[in-house]
Amino acid sequence: MFNYVALQIGVIFCFLVRGLYYVVDVILAGRNDFYNALPNDKKMYVQKNLVKSFILACILPFASVTIIYPIWHFNIWYTEYIHIFAVLYGANDFVGLICVDNLPKTTLVHHIISTTLVITALTLDFQTSEVGQSMLVYTFFAASAYSVNFHLAARWLFKRGQKRWLRYGTGIVYTICCVMSWLWQIRWMYNTQLHWYHVVYIWLMLWIVRDDIILMRWLTSI
Repeated sequence: MFNYVALQIGVIFCFLVRGLYYVVDVILAGRNDFYNALPNDKKMYVQKNLVKSFILACILPFASVTIIYPIWHFNIWYTEYIHIFAVLYGANDFVGLICVDNLPKTTLVHHIISTTLVITALTLDFQTSEVGQSMLVYTFFAASAYSVNFHLAARWLFKRGQKRWLRYGTGIVYTICCVMSWLWQIRWMYNTQLHWYHVVYIWLMLWIVRDDIILMRWLTSI
């Protein structure tokens, strides 16, 4: 059964996310000359990534306690909590999708697929759905790499190459999160009797993996 309550929370959160864009704009416009020199689409890009990194950093501890801990120790997947986590995560990508112009093509595809999967997740019982469990694991590890979004924004606020240590540190974190997630996904595919809907899901996820690999290579390149 579709979780309309979670969807309503997601809609409300989309407005909150958009409001935080304005907050970031006000703060940076008065303090950073590099930001002021950016075209409007790049300013929105900075806003999007700073807001996303902040929100993910805030919700990750709560998700770890209320969702991951029960799964890890008791194999209990609290579907209602997972639905809330999903819409809070997805709101960032959805707002970026409709508000930020000139997003890179891979990022655009990533946001479209992630938004589609979040809506799909609201129909699933995560205690019994293998696809839902796979989606949660991937999303949790993606959220754990929130420093990536911080770097994607911060690189526009300093001289080129000035914060190279942040880029490499972020690349290490991102690589670790991706590898751990991929290993879990490979194990999941090996232990699951695949049906047509699993194949569709895997095909969609490969587009997100492709974006992850492109970003990972850029973060770790010399």
